[in-house]
Amino acid sequence: MTTPIESSTKCPTLPSNATSLLLECARQLEENGQISAARNAYQAAGLADDTPRGRVELAGFHFRTECFDEAGQEYESLLRLAAESNDRRLAEVARHNLAAILRKTEHSSRAMTLQARATADAISANGELDTTDMTGRALDAIDEGNFGLAEDLLLRSLTVEIKKGNLNGEAIDCANLGALALLRGDNTVGIRFLARAYHLHRRLNDRRNAGTDLLNLAEAFQNVSRWSLASRCLRRAMSQFESCGANQSLNTAHARLRELRQIQGVFDRDPLLN
Repeated sequence: MTTPIESSTKCPTLPSNATSLLLECARQLEENGQISAARNAYQAAGLADDTPRGRVELAGFHFRTECFDEAGQEYESLLRLAAESNDRRLAEVARHNLAAILRKTEHSSRAMTLQARATADAISANGELDTTDMTGRALDAIDEGNFGLAEDLLLRSLTVEIKKGNLNGEAIDCANLGALALLRGDNTVGIRFLARAYHLHRRLNDRRNAGTDLLNLAEAFQNVSRWSLASRCLRRAMSQFESCGANQSLNTAHARLRELRQIQGVFDRDPLLN
């Protein structure tokens, strides 16, 4: 589930339509795999906008390209801005995404604190949790080893997302349910959920998350000694990560493929293991 300048002269504020054009350009460049040019366009939009919109999009781009330090700094700044302006919606976005970054960077304790605050705010405002809160709380429950609670929250969220027709939310919940099944040692259930998540993420052209689904599928296939399928998943994952600038995940996939080939080499060389 989730990531993210000072100049010597003051950057003038551009009209909102200019910001919109910059953001549209940035999205198109990212879609086409022109990551460096997209970064420049997102940064320009962030500087040009006198609202938080451009900076929120820049932070999201940093998250998607796994520049977690930059993403974290941007969301921290947005969280401060939300407190100063009493912008509840901005605080919600910044808090959820910052918690996601902290989980990615293994700062689970602070992530849980942020998630607890987000959950309390959601209940105060709406009287119930929305799917974003359910998913965030489920990920914290996984970190705590409370797999039963995590599964319950993810299944509840999945039901809501399917009813709403939210394919992105459905894909995220399926991916997390698949990963949870692998942690429980249930490779059959894991493969079913992860394959569903992968096809949804491909449909949405979400290459980073599609690559992550493939990484997890490779683990599941390796667990059941389906070496060829595991290798194929890793190669496809590398292609997905390379196309969207997710270099940390690309390196992980490279390392996993090397390890897999070493394991296959052992089995090929030792006839007693066949």
